[in-house]
Amino acid sequence: MRIQSTEPIHFDGDHLGEDEIRRLAHSMLASVLGPVEITPRSGRFGFVRGMACRVAELQVMTCFMAPETITVVGQGEPGADSLLMLRSMEGPLIVRQGEQRLSAASGDFLLLSSALPFELALPEGGRIDCGRMPIEAFPVPRGSIDRFLLKPIPKAHPPLQLLITHGAYLLMRGAPGPGEAELVVSHFKQILPLVLEYIDRSSDGGRAGDRLTMIKAVIEESLSDSDLDLSNLARRLGVTPRLVQKLFQRQGTTFSRYVLERRLDLARASISRQGEQRAISTIAYELGFGDLSYFNRTFRRRFGTTPSNLRGANSV
Repeated sequence: MRIQSTEPIHFDGDHLGEDEIRRLAHSMLASVLGPVEITPRSGRFGFVRGMACRVAELQVMTCFMAPETITVVGQGEPGADSLLMLRSMEGPLIVRQGEQRLSAASGDFLLLSSALPFELALPEGGRIDCGRMPIEAFPVPRGSIDRFLLKPIPKAHPPLQLLITHGAYLLMRGAPGPGEAELVVSHFKQILPLVLEYIDRSSDGGRAGDRLTMIKAVIEESLSDSDLDLSNLARRLGVTPRLVQKLFQRQGTTFSRYVLERRLDLARASISRQGEQRAISTIAYELGFGDLSYFNRTFRRRFGTTPSNLRGANSV
């Protein structure tokens, strides 16, 4: 079962028998997490209630269960092209998937694959929030998505609070019109890079200088590529564009300015080199400048002379 309604679905098992509550719990959690088996420590399902909503490819749910240890075992859905978003709100969330195992504090946010089997343990039961989005909604290369999985993001992280606010909005109001639905999902996707950046920053371990050195080395190899831009570079490195930009900002510059200055420095060195026979336009194009007027203008602004005058001065 997959939730299809853009209006919030409220589910409540308070007046149902135990078997019906069990079926309701399995059905609702499975609608977001895929096929699951839920086991309360007592063996009895005291109650389940909550809210769920789906808007386009985004699914969100808040589910309340009894205050006891609850285990949720997911079968995984081989070939599934989406990620699960999880947090426990009344105690830690212990997650096992593959060889990884971790315990996230109450309110901390986790991503995990929907394609692989998993096991969730809620030692104190209670409320669990979950969501589901396609992998393509996450602004990182598919090959590097694994490094964002099972890495806790603290509930106090401001972008995460924004993300949760959008989820809560959907659960309270849904998205009654297509325009509003599109807007909410768009905002959700815009906030995701800021949330993922926390993982990038945390895993950096203080090695920002080393990472920037690596980025600069890749730039150096790519200066002749006229398509070199922030998005392409970040995709190639498996990081977010925002992280790359922040590393350059720490040095008082920007990605674009650094690339431009390196190209101009190399152009100046080539033009000044004794015996250089290539035309200035050839040098400019080989260094990634697609517009010769732009090259001449920025060259003069940086060095106080034109490329032609520099070549003339060095030939005397």
